[in-house]
Amino acid sequence: MDMTQEMGLKGIKYEKRDMIAYVAWNTGKHNMYTNETLAELQRVWADYNTDEHLRVAIFYGEGKSFCAGHDLWKGEAITSEPATIHKREVKIRKPVIAAVWGYALGGGFSSALACDIMICADDAKMGIPQAKYGLSSMGGPQLLPRIIPGVARWYLYTGDYITGAEAYRLGMCLKCVPREELLHEATRMGEQICESSPDSIRYLKESIETGRNLPIDLALPASVEILKRFEQTPEYKANLEAFLEKKDPPFKPKKK
Repeated sequence: MDMTQEMGLKGIKYEKRDMIAYVAWNTGKHNMYTNETLAELQRVWADYNTDEHLRVAIFYGEGKSFCAGHDLWKGEAITSEPATIHKREVKIRKPVIAAVWGYALGGGFSSALACDIMICADDAKMGIPQAKYGLSSMGGPQLLPRIIPGVARWYLYTGDYITGAEAYRLGMCLKCVPREELLHEATRMGEQICESSPDSIRYLKESIETGRNLPIDLALPASVEILKRFEQTPEYKANLEAFLEKKDPPFKPKKK
């Protein structure tokens, strides 16, 4: 189902196919965004978050690139950025796979870093180049050091690009594949995630996000409390019953 026209979107493309959402930057050429584009993206992520049928999203860019950042030629004040929408305004509770090809720069790169999993094409060129031009960055300085802490400052201070192959070597992305295989591989990964319990994943994601900013002696008790909440849900009890009786759990997708 193509939601792009239904939601009146201009700079974001949004489709729902079975249990997978496809969300794409779609502003032309290298997909630079404006504040209006970010407002659309926020509406899309909110819809994905609340659609119980959708289990995973694939986030990519139409055309040549993933997203080359904020369109500074518009001369508008930068009031937000994509990673902030992802992490704070919407707080996406379900998995998002970033599929990156071409350029992913500045806020565009940050929006990929904010996703749960990243897969790159062999032509990907990613980075936070603002320091080269005497400009500022919001999401990059917070996200990149959490993912590649040993080398993040080099890339932030120099603005050097990270290629798809380098991202894979650094452990920043799960795979680096030929460009023509990127969306196919991302879809295959999404389908595999759909085989897992959406409720388990939601609580796992909450546990990860809660604990990552806490010392381990506080993170472990917080994780226990999240687990206790999950164990009280009807979904957990039904899954446990199915496991003990060696039956297919109720969340399993029906075979076509």
